[in-house]
Amino acid sequence: MAIPKKGSRKIVVNTVEYRWIVRSKPTYSQGAFGDDMTAAVELAESPGQVLSITFPWIRCDSWIGIPEVPVTPKDIEASITAALQIGWQPEKKGSAFKYVHEAKT
Repeated sequence: MAIPKKGSRKIVVNTVEYRWIVRSKPTYSQGAFGDDMTAAVELAESPGQVLSITFPWIRCDSWIGIPEVPVTPKDIEASITAALQIGWQPEKKGSAFKYVHEAKT
């Protein structure tokens, strides 16, 4: 499934342009139980395989009120770089490539 252009942001990593998005509202389990935050990334032009990134921290708009950590473009860039190194092929069609970002310290 392609990422909608509305609400997505562009980022350039190693001269390649990608689009990324974090859901505008938390899922029920993210809001109520503090499940991990997720983002999706794909090539900006001719998208193929989507990169699904899991961030091991709670969304800023979680309903449980635990201190939050935002996802920054730097986090997205680091995840794209790492996912490419371990086998993500953004130009090929296929199911989402799952990647877990390292926890912030």
